Amino acid sequence: MSRLQVLTIKFENELQHNELQSFRGAVINSLEGKNDLLFHNHIGDNFRYAYPLIQYKRINKRASIVCVAEGTQEIGQFFSTGNFNFKLGERSVEMVVDQIFAKNYNVQLWQDEFQYYLRNWLPLNGDNYKQFRNFQSDLERDNFLQKILIGNILSFLKGVGITVESQILCRIDKILHVGRQQYKGVKLMSFDLIFTTNISLPDFIGLGKSASLGNGMVCMVNN
Repeated sequence: MSRLQVLTIKFENELQHNELQSFRGAVINSLEGKNDLLFHNHIGDNFRYAYPLIQYKRINKRASIVCVAEGTQEIGQFFSTGNFNFKLGERSVEMVVDQIFAKNYNVQLWQDEFQYYLRNWLPLNGDNYKQFRNFQSDLERDNFLQKILIGNILSFLKGVGITVESQILCRIDKILHVGRQQYKGVKLMSFDLIFTTNISLPDFIGLGKSASLGNGMVCMVNN
Protein backbone atom coordinates (compact mmCIF):
# COMPACT_ATOMS: atom_id res chain seq x y z
CA MET A 1 0.00 0.00 0.00
CA SER A 2 1.36 3.43 -0.99
CA ARG A 3 0.06 6.52 0.75
CA LEU A 4 0.25 9.82 -1.07
CA GLN A 5 -0.36 13.18 0.55
CA VAL A 6 -2.39 15.68 -1.46
CA LEU A 7 -3.13 19.22 -0.31
CA THR A 8 -5.91 21.14 -2.05
CA ILE A 9 -6.32 24.90 -1.69
CA LYS A 10 -9.54 26.45 -2.94
CA PHE A 11 -10.06 30.19 -3.26
CA GLU A 12 -13.33 32.10 -3.20
CA ASN A 13 -12.40 33.79 -6.48
CA GLU A 14 -13.90 32.57 -9.73
CA LEU A 15 -11.49 31.88 -12.56
CA GLN A 16 -11.89 31.34 -16.29
CA HIS A 17 -10.02 28.45 -17.89
CA ASN A 18 -8.04 30.89 -20.04
CA GLU A 19 -6.85 32.66 -16.87
CA LEU A 20 -5.02 29.63 -15.48
CA GLN A 21 -1.72 30.70 -17.05
CA SER A 22 -2.04 34.15 -15.49
CA PHE A 23 -2.99 32.57 -12.16
CA ARG A 24 0.15 30.43 -12.16
CA GLY A 25 2.26 33.44 -13.16
CA ALA A 26 0.82 35.51 -10.31
CA VAL A 27 1.60 32.80 -7.75
CA ILE A 28 5.18 32.50 -9.04
CA ASN A 29 5.67 36.29 -9.05
CA SER A 30 4.50 36.48 -5.44
CA LEU A 31 7.44 34.27 -4.41
CA GLU A 32 9.96 36.98 -5.40
CA GLY A 33 12.75 34.64 -6.43
CA LYS A 34 12.49 32.09 -3.63
CA ASN A 35 13.07 28.40 -4.37
CA ASP A 36 10.22 28.15 -6.85
CA LEU A 37 11.20 25.16 -9.03
CA LEU A 38 8.11 23.10 -8.24
CA PHE A 39 5.86 26.10 -8.86
CA HIS A 40 6.81 26.41 -12.53
CA ASN A 41 8.70 23.20 -13.45
CA HIS A 42 11.54 25.03 -15.18
CA ILE A 43 15.29 24.97 -14.53
CA GLY A 44 16.66 28.10 -16.17
CA ASP A 45 15.63 27.88 -19.82
CA ASN A 46 15.05 24.14 -19.58
CA PHE A 47 11.94 22.22 -18.60
CA ARG A 48 11.79 19.90 -15.60
CA TYR A 49 10.62 16.72 -17.30
CA ALA A 50 8.82 15.20 -14.35
CA TYR A 51 5.29 15.02 -13.05
CA PRO A 52 4.17 18.46 -11.75
CA LEU A 53 3.85 18.45 -7.96
CA ILE A 54 2.12 21.85 -7.78
CA GLN A 55 -0.85 22.20 -10.13
CA TYR A 56 -3.14 25.15 -10.89
CA LYS A 57 -6.81 24.29 -11.27
CA ARG A 58 -10.30 25.58 -11.80
CA ILE A 59 -12.52 23.54 -9.47
CA ASN A 60 -16.23 24.39 -9.49
CA LYS A 61 -15.23 27.54 -11.44
CA ARG A 62 -12.98 28.71 -8.59
CA ALA A 63 -9.21 29.17 -8.55
CA SER A 64 -7.47 26.25 -6.82
CA ILE A 65 -4.02 24.79 -6.27
CA VAL A 66 -3.41 21.07 -5.87
CA CYS A 67 -0.13 20.02 -4.25
CA VAL A 68 1.18 16.48 -4.38
CA ALA A 69 3.93 14.75 -2.38
CA GLU A 70 6.87 17.20 -2.00
CA GLY A 71 4.66 19.99 -3.33
CA THR A 72 2.61 19.90 -0.11
CA GLN A 73 5.68 21.20 1.75
CA GLU A 74 6.83 23.69 -0.88
CA ILE A 75 3.45 25.47 -1.00
CA GLY A 76 4.29 26.95 2.41
CA GLN A 77 6.56 29.43 0.61
CA PHE A 78 3.54 30.91 -1.13
CA PHE A 79 1.62 31.43 2.10
CA SER A 80 4.66 32.92 3.83
CA THR A 81 4.71 35.81 1.32
CA GLY A 82 1.30 37.07 2.43
CA ASN A 83 0.89 38.54 -1.05
CA PHE A 84 -2.51 37.60 -2.48
CA ASN A 85 -2.99 40.66 -4.72
CA PHE A 86 -2.91 39.14 -8.20
CA LYS A 87 -3.01 40.48 -11.71
CA LEU A 88 -5.03 38.08 -13.86
CA GLY A 89 -4.85 39.35 -17.40
CA GLU A 90 -6.52 42.75 -17.38
CA ARG A 91 -8.08 42.48 -13.94
CA SER A 92 -6.62 42.95 -10.48
CA VAL A 93 -7.87 40.49 -7.88
CA GLU A 94 -7.36 40.04 -4.16
CA MET A 95 -7.34 36.28 -3.72
CA VAL A 96 -9.24 34.97 -0.71
CA VAL A 97 -8.62 31.42 0.53
CA ASP A 98 -11.86 29.52 1.08
CA GLN A 99 -10.70 26.00 2.00
CA ILE A 100 -7.48 24.12 2.64
CA PHE A 101 -7.68 20.41 3.12
CA ALA A 102 -5.12 17.62 3.20
CA LYS A 103 -5.72 13.95 2.57
CA ASN A 104 -3.58 10.84 2.44
CA TYR A 105 -4.65 8.63 -0.46
CA ASN A 106 -3.99 4.92 -0.75
CA VAL A 107 -2.73 4.77 -4.33
CA GLN A 108 -2.61 1.10 -5.29
CA LEU A 109 -4.11 -1.64 -7.40
CA TRP A 110 -7.28 -3.28 -6.13
CA GLN A 111 -9.56 -6.18 -6.97
CA ASP A 112 -12.35 -3.61 -7.21
CA GLU A 113 -12.77 -1.02 -9.94
CA PHE A 114 -13.10 2.75 -9.63
CA GLN A 115 -14.86 5.12 -11.99
CA TYR A 116 -13.56 8.63 -12.67
CA TYR A 117 -14.34 11.75 -14.63
CA LEU A 118 -11.45 13.04 -16.73
CA ARG A 119 -11.73 16.69 -17.83
CA ASN A 120 -9.90 18.57 -20.58
CA TRP A 121 -7.58 15.65 -21.28
CA LEU A 122 -5.00 16.17 -24.06
CA PRO A 123 -3.89 12.69 -25.17
CA LEU A 124 -2.86 13.39 -28.77
CA ASN A 125 0.19 14.99 -30.34
CA GLY A 126 1.05 15.45 -34.01
CA ASP A 127 2.15 11.85 -34.55
CA ASN A 128 -0.50 9.91 -32.68
CA TYR A 129 -3.23 12.26 -33.91
CA LYS A 130 -2.62 10.90 -37.43
CA GLN A 131 -2.91 7.35 -36.10
CA PHE A 132 -6.09 8.23 -34.24
CA ARG A 133 -7.70 9.74 -37.33
CA ASN A 134 -6.84 6.69 -39.45
CA PHE A 135 -8.72 4.23 -37.26
CA GLN A 136 -11.93 2.97 -38.85
CA SER A 137 -13.98 2.23 -35.73
CA ASP A 138 -14.80 3.72 -32.34
CA LEU A 139 -13.47 0.54 -30.72
CA GLU A 140 -10.04 1.06 -32.27
CA ARG A 141 -10.00 4.69 -31.20
CA ASP A 142 -11.10 3.83 -27.64
CA ASN A 143 -8.43 1.12 -27.34
CA PHE A 144 -5.83 3.60 -28.53
CA LEU A 145 -6.91 6.23 -26.01
CA GLN A 146 -6.99 3.64 -23.22
CA LYS A 147 -3.32 2.77 -23.86
CA ILE A 148 -2.38 6.45 -23.74
CA LEU A 149 -4.34 6.90 -20.50
CA ILE A 150 -2.55 3.95 -18.89
CA GLY A 151 0.74 5.56 -19.93
CA ASN A 152 -0.35 8.85 -18.31
CA ILE A 153 -1.23 7.02 -15.08
CA LEU A 154 2.17 5.28 -15.09
CA SER A 155 3.89 8.66 -15.56
CA PHE A 156 1.99 10.01 -12.57
CA LEU A 157 3.00 7.01 -10.44
CA LYS A 158 6.65 7.36 -11.45
CA GLY A 159 6.55 11.08 -10.68
CA VAL A 160 5.38 10.50 -7.10
CA GLY A 161 7.62 7.49 -6.47
CA ILE A 162 4.98 4.76 -6.49
CA THR A 163 5.47 1.40 -8.20
CA VAL A 164 2.86 -1.25 -8.94
CA GLU A 165 3.60 -4.93 -9.46
CA SER A 166 0.52 -5.94 -11.46
CA GLN A 167 -1.13 -4.70 -14.63
CA ILE A 168 -3.14 -1.49 -14.64
CA LEU A 169 -6.49 -2.01 -16.30
CA CYS A 170 -8.35 0.86 -17.89
CA ARG A 171 -11.63 1.10 -19.79
CA ILE A 172 -13.14 4.23 -21.33
CA ASP A 173 -16.86 4.02 -20.54
CA LYS A 174 -18.15 7.14 -22.24
CA ILE A 175 -16.74 10.13 -24.09
CA LEU A 176 -18.77 13.12 -22.93
CA HIS A 177 -17.27 15.89 -25.04
CA VAL A 178 -14.57 16.41 -27.65
CA GLY A 179 -13.24 19.92 -28.17
CA ARG A 180 -10.14 21.88 -29.14
CA GLN A 181 -7.67 23.57 -26.83
CA GLN A 182 -4.51 25.60 -27.26
CA TYR A 183 -1.32 23.90 -26.10
CA LYS A 184 1.99 25.67 -26.74
CA GLY A 185 0.45 27.55 -29.65
CA VAL A 186 -1.09 24.44 -31.25
CA LYS A 187 -4.75 23.42 -31.13
CA LEU A 188 -5.13 19.89 -29.78
CA MET A 189 -8.16 17.66 -29.31
CA SER A 190 -9.39 17.70 -25.71
CA PHE A 191 -11.62 15.05 -24.18
CA ASP A 192 -14.07 14.96 -21.30
CA LEU A 193 -14.82 11.33 -20.50
CA ILE A 194 -15.60 8.72 -17.89
CA PHE A 195 -13.21 5.81 -17.37
CA THR A 196 -12.91 2.81 -15.08
CA THR A 197 -9.67 1.47 -13.67
CA ASN A 198 -8.37 -0.89 -10.99
CA ILE A 199 -6.10 1.71 -9.40
CA SER A 200 -7.22 4.29 -6.84
CA LEU A 201 -6.34 7.84 -7.84
CA PRO A 202 -6.51 11.09 -5.83
CA ASP A 203 -9.22 13.59 -6.70
CA PHE A 204 -8.19 16.65 -8.74
CA ILE A 205 -4.74 15.45 -9.84
CA GLY A 206 -3.89 15.98 -13.51
CA LEU A 207 -2.96 13.37 -16.09
CA GLY A 208 -1.24 13.90 -19.43
CA LYS A 209 -0.17 17.10 -21.15
CA SER A 210 -0.47 20.40 -19.31
CA ALA A 211 -1.50 18.68 -16.07
CA SER A 212 -0.08 21.63 -14.16
CA LEU A 213 -2.59 23.98 -15.80
CA GLY A 214 -5.87 22.23 -15.12
CA ASN A 215 -5.87 19.76 -18.00
CA GLY A 216 -6.55 16.06 -17.54
CA MET A 217 -8.15 16.62 -14.12
CA VAL A 218 -9.41 13.47 -12.40
CA CYS A 219 -12.35 13.22 -10.04
CA MET A 220 -14.06 10.07 -8.76
CA VAL A 221 -17.62 9.64 -9.97
CA ASN A 222 -20.20 10.36 -7.21
CA ASN A 223 -17.50 12.12 -5.14
